[in-house]
Amino acid sequence: MNRKKTIFWLALVAAILLCGCGGGKRDENNRYTVYYINSAGTRLLEQSYDPDAQTFEEMMDELWEQLVTPPAGYLSVVPADVVFNGYERGIDALRIDFSKEYYNMSNTQEVLLRAAVVKTFSQVPGVAKVMITVEKEQLKDLEGEPVPAMDANSFIDTKEGGINSYQYATLELYFPSEEGNLLGREMRNLHYSSNMVLERVVVEQLIKGPEEKDLYPLFSGDVRIQNLYIQKGICTILFNAAANQQPAEHTPDPEAALYAIVNSICATCDDITGVRFEIEENESGKFRDEVDLGQVFEMDRSYIETKVMQEETEQ
Repeated sequence: MNRKKTIFWLALVAAILLCGCGGGKRDENNRYTVYYINSAGTRLLEQSYDPDAQTFEEMMDELWEQLVTPPAGYLSVVPADVVFNGYERGIDALRIDFSKEYYNMSNTQEVLLRAAVVKTFSQVPGVAKVMITVEKEQLKDLEGEPVPAMDANSFIDTKEGGINSYQYATLELYFPSEEGNLLGREMRNLHYSSNMVLERVVVEQLIKGPEEKDLYPLFSGDVRIQNLYIQKGICTILFNAAANQQPAEHTPDPEAALYAIVNSICATCDDITGVRFEIEENESGKFRDEVDLGQVFEMDRSYIETKVMQEETEQ
């Protein structure tokens, strides 16, 4: 790297650190979380860490040292023969480069390393996404497709149970718009454990709420999926009682809120033709006292905003 380019990157990093922009989430004490693997090499483990670094470069060195030096009872996600070649900082993305031995890892090793690196370094102020390269070429998946830059939310279920591989999916999610009786669309890309069914991933992302402005959450309170199963193309979801609570900041039409779930599942999951709902402690058998749940709900595009339908027609 020439001197002018070096000065440019240092100035850019300094500016980002001063503005206090952040990527991944740290804990309430502003400590970092570093990720390792269990002794079986099947799942990620977390360890809190309080760094001493004052600069971006020091933070990178310190976090990398933690990744390759696991505490007792933990294993590093980085195999001994995989070399960290360095990194390059962009406006909001960090490119981390590995040696060619990266491709010698098994699928399980690779996805756990990828998740650990992204989730660890996306906590550094100014890093919104992390891209992995191998010998300066963008990482490719098992099908030879380039793997895009990722953030901490790109990985679902890295802690509970073992992981054989990650699936990559584009979710077509629907959330209430400002009017409350219509649905806007949000496309969300993520990696999820092959141990999870895609339908559950969709519902969990809906519970998290929208990321785009002008869209509003479906739920408030501690909503949980108590059970989810699929039979003959019908996805049945059992929610806890909190699902019947209206969101505090914006009250969507109950029927539109229900079809936000139905349309999201049916649009994203090819084999699903309908959705059934059950809610604990629900004596009325209705969703928010209005919609009868004793039926199978099929996708209904009449709830989708006109501008979304126009976009689909133009594509």
